[in-house]
This record gives sequence, C-alpha cells and structure tokens, in this order.
Amino acid sequence: MKKLILGIDRFLSVVGIALTAILATGVIISVILRYVFSIAFVQSEELLTMVFVATTFFGAALGLRESEHIAVSNFVSAMPAKPRKVFAVIGQVVIIVVSLVMIYYSYRMIMKVGKVPSPATGIPRGYYYAMIPISFLFTIFYAVVNILKEFIDIPEPVKGYKDDYELDLANAGGGE
Repeated sequence: MKKLILGIDRFLSVVGIALTAILATGVIISVILRYVFSIAFVQSEELLTMVFVATTFFGAALGLRESEHIAVSNFVSAMPAKPRKVFAVIGQVVIIVVSLVMIYYSYRMIMKVGKVPSPATGIPRGYYYAMIPISFLFTIFYAVVNILKEFIDIPEPVKGYKDDYELDLANAGGGE
C-alpha cells in the first residue's frame, strides 16, 4: 500500500511538472510569436488554457496529500488528540462527498456536451472535461489515505523530491 501511495504521489508530481513545463514553454513561445512576429495561434491559446486548468485540478489533489491546501485549523489544533482525530476524519469525509458530487455532475456534463467540438482546435470538449472526474478520483484516493493516516502508519509525502535529487547527485559523485 505504501508503494502505491508513493507511486501515485510521484506520478502526480511528474504530471504536474510536465504540465507546468508545457505551460511555461507554450506561453513564452506564444508571447514571442505574438509580440515579435505578430503571429497568434488561437489553437495554442485554447490548449494552454486547458493545460493551465489541468495543473489546477491535479495540483489540488496533490495539495490535499501534501497538506498544502487552505485550512483554518485554529480551533481544531487547540483540541485534545481524540476530538482532533474525529474532526480530521469528518473533514476528509466531507471532501469525499464533495468529490463524489463533482464526479457525478462532471460525468453528466461530459455526457451532454462532451461531443461538442471546441471552437479553436475542434477537439471534443469531453477530452478536456475528463480531467475533472479523473482529478477528483485522485482527491478521493488522497482523502481516504488521510483518513487511514489517522489510524495506521502511512508514509508522509515527499515534497518536491529534493531528497531524490540529492541522492542522485551523491551517487553521481557530485554530492556535498
């Protein structure tokens, strides 16, 4: 189970890094083309918008795992351990319920308008919209992991994979 969790952590991190690299590169190229050569591609703007949306949805799921989401925890932090655990579980159950509702309604939306081509690229909107239920499946997975973490030993997320990078440098002879 620990390998599965850490594997999904790594997968979402790599997807996020790749999407961010695509977004940054695409925006830079788009700006250069627009302001230096007076060339604009509507298709690339649409694709970059979808990449930006994807980074948001998949990043939100990973943010739940890494506890990097916004939370007002003053009252819960002041509670004794047992009630704090109860509120932590309740919070994750609320996240699961909201995620299930989002999956249900996003599926309905995809069924209604998923075959409609997007204006610039002509790609059916269902391909773009598919990121919504997929990202919420990851969110549910991480909410369940957070619930389990209250009762069993679950590995902490590796944020940024800095340790892996330092380990690779050390193995290559470039360590500190």
